[in-house]
Amino acid sequence: MKKYGENLFQMGEITKILGVTRKTILVYEKMGLLTPAVKDEQSGYRYYTADNMTQIRSIRSLQALGLSLAEIASYYYDTENMDLYLERLMNLRAALDRNIQMLQARSTKEGDLRIHRIQLPQQICFCRRYQCTDTGDAAARLRDTYIAAAKTGMMSMIARMFTVRMGNGLDDLDLMCCIPVKEEFAGAERQEFAETPALCIYYRGAYEGLGTAISALNEYVRLNHVETAGHYRCIYLEGPPNRGGNSSDYITQVAIPVKNDLF
Repeated sequence: MKKYGENLFQMGEITKILGVTRKTILVYEKMGLLTPAVKDEQSGYRYYTADNMTQIRSIRSLQALGLSLAEIASYYYDTENMDLYLERLMNLRAALDRNIQMLQARSTKEGDLRIHRIQLPQQICFCRRYQCTDTGDAAARLRDTYIAAAKTGMMSMIARMFTVRMGNGLDDLDLMCCIPVKEEFAGAERQEFAETPALCIYYRGAYEGLGTAISALNEYVRLNHVETAGHYRCIYLEGPPNRGGNSSDYITQVAIPVKNDLF
């Protein structure tokens, strides 16, 4: 029988159960992140509760997200600066979401029209609207918009540019070209997009074939009686800058916002 009761765990048991080292636990204690339920002053043995194990798992989860131990300590005990920690965690979550999105996109094969449920992020964009004649004209207009947004000095270095199909038909290239910018941008071209649930297809192939993905989404929406909440967006994940002229490897996220009750 354990000296301090059956509901306590020795350090050796904790390391085996959670897959952490003794050194790691001692560092957590030194940082004030963890306090053993019992510390035998004579033997130096430490005993931990199930709650202590939950603490350790929580700390390791935050570390896995990219927080340092100092940041985790502040996150737990600094009640006056919670907005800072919330912003940090939101940024980490956004980075994780982007990485997941890119893995999903890169696993897409040509002809794969599987439907994914996603959350389109809240964004501020520099936007200009054009009636384009064809795909080449649309690409030129998007490039012009990108250059104009870059000249503001406010362009986002993280979010992806996209176009919104303002028309109704597959061949209607009434496009709003959108370049993500910083929150404080206040020019006439500013447009705000709220966070919203959406359905999407990660389309691999030339831009001329994007109508295939739109048609597949249209059919899914029709058959499943989905209520949409906006226009189609074509979000450019990988294209000419890193895929050169190999248009068969271009990856575009084609998305349609939907009502919240779908999720």
